[in-house]
Parts: sequence; structure tokens; C-alpha cells
Amino acid sequence: MNPLVKPLSHCLLFKNVEEKCILKVLHSLRYNLCAYPKDSTVAIEEDDCYQLGILLEGLLTIQTIYPSGKVLTLTQIHPSDIFGEVVLFSQVHKYPATITARQKSKVLFIEKKAFIDLLSEHPCIMENFISSLSHKLLMLNRKVKTLSLETIRQKICSFLLSEYKKKNTPALQLALSRKDMAEYIGVPRPSLSRELIKMKDEGIIDFKKNVFAIKDLERLEREI
Repeated sequence: MNPLVKPLSHCLLFKNVEEKCILKVLHSLRYNLCAYPKDSTVAIEEDDCYQLGILLEGLLTIQTIYPSGKVLTLTQIHPSDIFGEVVLFSQVHKYPATITARQKSKVLFIEKKAFIDLLSEHPCIMENFISSLSHKLLMLNRKVKTLSLETIRQKICSFLLSEYKKKNTPALQLALSRKDMAEYIGVPRPSLSRELIKMKDEGIIDFKKNVFAIKDLERLEREI
């Protein structure tokens, strides 16, 4: 069995696609495999984008880096996530942000023509692709909403509520460090830490490292 079948079976593109079908796809699909050491750059903002990427292993971060040195983390890419698809089918064809490997990572890249052929030959994969685009649009809207809030507390509450809705539990195991969380919601890390401690003292949340517990959901909602 091709070792790529298992990680691809967890990718949204191949949802409800049997492993034997994925294996058949791999036999005819033109793709490239690239390995990236930890802290290496996968793509720089304004680089040309002509491929769709699927992360097979590791962790990638998409960030906007300002001339002042300020970093805004837009999102993280986890194994089986796809990236570059929005840019690939746009008129600009350039990465809008920098992609960095936070861990040793491996990516499968598919060029546009090969990907279009894949979609045309497999309606199920086409449907999954459209579903993925819709999901990313919803996530982008939530991100914009969080960044548009005025206070640090509002941003924190919005972020935690978003995680709560995704996981449907008040116990949240976050994949973000404090630094990553601060960059994600667009606030200084010391300010984030101070506000989290205040919210803990007020009984709204509890936390230890990256494990959070929402203690007062109604209060959390009212703070926004």
C-alpha cells in the first residue's frame, strides 16, 4: 500500500473516498513531495502560487509579517489540511502571506492542471473541494470579526467562543502557544497574559498552559 494513502484518507478532499480509490488516484496523479526542516520557509508573501498543497505531516503557520517586525498569525495548517487552493484559482496567483514550517514537515503538491483533471474525473472530490472552500470562507469571516473587535477581552472571548462552537465542549485543548494565540488575535503577548489572568480571577475561565476551561459561558458571551 502506498504510504500516502493513509494521510490522504484523512484529508477533506478525500472524504468518503475509499482507500482503494485514493490508491488508484495516486497511480495517475502528477504530484511532487517536498520536505521542510523546522523553521524553514514554505512560501514567502507575494511568491507565485501554481500548486495546491496537502500537508502530510508536521505543522505549518500562515503569517503576515509587517515591516515593523510585527507578526500576525492568520492560521495554522495541520496534517491532512490543504492550502493554496484559493490563490490557485484567483486572478492574482500570489501567496497573500508567508508560510513557515513550525515542525519538520512534508507536503504533497499538485499543479493546477493536474488538480483540475482530478476534479473533473471525480465528482465526489469536486464536491469535497467546494465544501472546503466554503468552510474556509466561514473561518475567514470569524477571523475578521475577531480582529475588528476593540478590546483585548473582546478578542479573547470571541476566540474562545469560536473554539467552543467548533469542539462543542467548555474544555478546550488549544494547539496554539501564548505567542501564537497573541499573534492570531492580533494583540501583544504580555497584554494577552494579563487579560487572561484577570478573566481567571473573575471566574470566567480557567487555564493551565494551553488547556482552557470555560467556567461562565454566559459571561463570556456578554463580554463581546
